Amino acid sequence: MSRRRTLRAVAVALAAALVTAGCGAALGGDSAGSGDGDTLVLGISRQLTSLDPGSSGSIDGDATVQGALFSSLTRIDPEQKLVGDLATSWRQDSPTRWTFTLREGVKFSNGDPLDANTVKWNFERLLDPDTKLTSAPAIRAIVESVEAPDPHTVVINTKRPYLGLDERLATLNFTQQQWVETHNPALEPLGTGPYQLESVDLENGATLVRNPHYYGPEPAYERVRFTVLATEAARVQALQAGDVDAVIQLDPQSLAQFANDDRYRTGSQWSSWNMVLRINETRAPLDDPRVRKALNHAIDKKAIASSLLGPDIEPSKGQVLIAPYDEINPNLQAYPYDPEKAKALLAEAGYPGGLDLELAHSTGTYIASDAVVQAIAQQLGEVGVRVRITTAQFPAWVQRSYTDDVADLIYIGYSSGYRHPAERLRIYTSSYAQSHYSDPVYDELVEQLSNATTREEQTRLGYAATEAFHENPHVVFLWAQPLTWAVSKDVEWVPRPEHWLLPQDFRPANTG
Repeated sequence: MSRRRTLRAVAVALAAALVTAGCGAALGGDSAGSGDGDTLVLGISRQLTSLDPGSSGSIDGDATVQGALFSSLTRIDPEQKLVGDLATSWRQDSPTRWTFTLREGVKFSNGDPLDANTVKWNFERLLDPDTKLTSAPAIRAIVESVEAPDPHTVVINTKRPYLGLDERLATLNFTQQQWVETHNPALEPLGTGPYQLESVDLENGATLVRNPHYYGPEPAYERVRFTVLATEAARVQALQAGDVDAVIQLDPQSLAQFANDDRYRTGSQWSSWNMVLRINETRAPLDDPRVRKALNHAIDKKAIASSLLGPDIEPSKGQVLIAPYDEINPNLQAYPYDPEKAKALLAEAGYPGGLDLELAHSTGTYIASDAVVQAIAQQLGEVGVRVRITTAQFPAWVQRSYTDDVADLIYIGYSSGYRHPAERLRIYTSSYAQSHYSDPVYDELVEQLSNATTREEQTRLGYAATEAFHENPHVVFLWAQPLTWAVSKDVEWVPRPEHWLLPQDFRPANTG
């Protein structure tokens, strides 16, 4: 109990310091908030990097804005059901062949039509081996070729059998070839979604207006302003001023400030975000599995999570999948907190005197991250692992994670807009851009999982992959980060576990 009280004290002190430090900062632009019935203001926690649909982005930043600008063949609705979007129907013709029938009359926001050749070109753009688009590797791992036999039919040939391609494509968005060739799609996106871009400032946010050519139901709000609130202090200040209609990623201590607020209702629920410490194994001693297991035993994940994130937050079950979003492996459990075993493993690996590591994190990106990394560093120090914490704003921090100059440990979380187990596990294969290790055994199991032809085989291979990753860990398994939010009482909204903050999901309260 004394450890939990200490962690709570650290969290409260940090939260107070952050809010105090942020009081002098001003939010850019005019104040819309919930006072303007035709403008919806949404606070996102990460600076934007690109609005090009070929560039994958965080659901707390780029991807959410893209989700309002673009359409996909299928989509996941707020009730977590797979429905058609650009596609009105689809079928799996064989284990490696899928046919999608496109909706007729779809237009881009500039009035140009979208047809099957447009969809085909978007796939070929990602299949180009020379492309630098960050969505490309995942699609190239799955798709062999795409055909457009007529304007309203798209045929996708996969490299191998792939269960759930229809759900996997729910986050793949489409733009226009001519537009990309004459504009900068990162800053001047063209889509067929419910909104179109009015203006963008990557550091501060973007303003969207309704797309007059949208084929679906008209969204409730004429204009949407996404404002970047990259720190906890900025999020709290925006709520105190009533400048936003909805904000997610609030620390529990901050959330409590608004529990009885006249303007906002607050909440916390499970999410699909899985938090880990990624480990850089390109240099000793982190290339030794005994050291990586020692790190897993050295951290009291239950104490940290329950004290800083919420009393109901449990450590992940020794795997990088999260229930109830994923089907987890019931045979695995969290590495038990055992500092003596951690010390013994370090000594066995040749480090009885401990070692020095850098832990990098992006302040304000994850809930209570400043307090969390300090608590982790403190506990690692108790077994002789001396930790130097470094911080950076999200764009610089995430860019460094892709380079050879990556820190020894990275506090990072992952989610996705789909449940496909192979894609959820592929994030940790050796070829993933943020992986700095080699594990051919795990890689092969995930590849086999990708090619499973039955649900039973998918489950069996999923268990095998998670067991291999547990035995040879390349991360410190932590916990599922909760989804916390504050939303205007003038707005109706159903929170999504992936952290989507899509403006088309919002509508004024008390309307039909």
